[in-house]
Amino acid sequence: MTRMNSLLIRSAGKVILLPVIILLTILQWICNLAVSISTLFFSLVGGIFIATGILSYAFGQEPVNIMWRMIMSGIIICVFPKIGEWIAVQIAYLNLLAKHWMMS
Repeated sequence: MTRMNSLLIRSAGKVILLPVIILLTILQWICNLAVSISTLFFSLVGGIFIATGILSYAFGQEPVNIMWRMIMSGIIICVFPKIGEWIAVQIAYLNLLAKHWMMS
């Protein structure tokens, strides 16, 4: 009787877990698409900030503290897609765990 209850609970868990796996897969695709598109944009904008900071100091337009502020802003902007990549990896990991539990 206990084995039958265990089998019944596991089967119900698999049925409940199927929509979660589908949702996680769709969310993973959306995150990967958003990260791949935004990486190019943020890298370009960050590079422009860094180049502008260096060139504005080199041509005497801005003082050193403004140059460093612009360089740090460019670096921070370039790091934003890495945060998105981390979130996408966590979603993929949850999806993998759910699929593994469903197959066992």
